[in-house]
Amino acid sequence: MPTTTDTKTKKDTYFKCPQCGNEIFWNTRKQMVFCQCGALGVDGCEYYVRLVGDGKDRKEVIKIAKTPKNPTPKISKRV
Repeated sequence: MPTTTDTKTKKDTYFKCPQCGNEIFWNTRKQMVFCQCGALGVDGCEYYVRLVGDGKDRKEVIKIAKTPKNPTPKISKRV
């Protein structure tokens, strides 16, 4: 009889500034957070995400957490 495994993974979304390289987590708990150079600002919670800055000054990075069921972490980037 085949067994099923739980493939639950945790995905975290960050916004990365290409100028200074800082990564800001999407859920800032309703606090505006800027990167070091000030080109990117993120204000977010579970209901919304507000991004400040030019569209070319940010990259969306999704990180999949390493779990025992998923031994290799994967990183995908979106512009």
